[in-house]
Amino acid sequence: MKWKAVAPACAGLGLLTVLMVPAWRSTPPAVTPAVAPVPPASTTGAAAGAAAGPAWLSDLGAPAVPLSAPAEPLAQRIERLVASGDPRDAYRAWWLLHACVVFGRTGHLPERDGTEPDAIADPAHACATVNERMKMARIDHLERAARGGVDGALAELVEEGPFGDPTALTTRPDDPLVKAWKERVNGMLNEQAEQGYWASLYQLFTGFWFGHPAIAADRQSALAYGMALRDIMVKLDGVPEQQAIPFNGPFLDEIGTGLTPDQKARAQAHADAIVARAADQRGIAKPISIKEKK
Repeated sequence: MKWKAVAPACAGLGLLTVLMVPAWRSTPPAVTPAVAPVPPASTTGAAAGAAAGPAWLSDLGAPAVPLSAPAEPLAQRIERLVASGDPRDAYRAWWLLHACVVFGRTGHLPERDGTEPDAIADPAHACATVNERMKMARIDHLERAARGGVDGALAELVEEGPFGDPTALTTRPDDPLVKAWKERVNGMLNEQAEQGYWASLYQLFTGFWFGHPAIAADRQSALAYGMALRDIMVKLDGVPEQQAIPFNGPFLDEIGTGLTPDQKARAQAHADAIVARAADQRGIAKPISIKEKK
């Protein structure tokens, strides 16, 4: 679940001071005229002529005033992010390239929900600096971010589809490259879900239950991951069980319909193991049981 952040705008106020001469002073005070300084005797005629020239000539020999540095080209910005080696920067690079790809297709930037790390002020100009090779490499950056555990990266990788073509999952399901991609992505999803990563747990749960071209339906796994999501909310995050929507009671009962008692018990044991690993990662010695919460 994502939230939008709104930053309040602030306005500055200035004061205007007006200086007035008192009306009662009819005669201005006497002022001693200033005496203009006499140029040094060493001043040559040419120098004197230059000094007496038009005022606009006086700036010609002065050093130029430095202007503000031009904005970093988007392509250079992306290359700098990729070169850092940080998975979070790899995710930022993917987002900028993804935004340009979407802008090229639709004429609009993809909608941002407050979590993407960068914005593009002038996409028509900025994206013109990005070549096709860089756009094709965006999936590599996203996969590197996903392997690095960057929140949301793996879910985006699933939505990008094999090599940036989500239609390949339905149009070329028997393609060896597509099969290899599905196996690799599902392996990453399973690895992160088993460690209690919320985004990967939720991605697999929705695929197991509602269906997804990249994830085979599996009712027992859907129940196990739904239980794990509920228990992480209740036991680790302190959410009251009745507020652990949609994983509180009736929905999980619906998912478990048709499963044997043994299958349900195995699903719960699977969920318990996931929650225990999630607690270890958070440094929680002992997860709070639902009964203790009550």
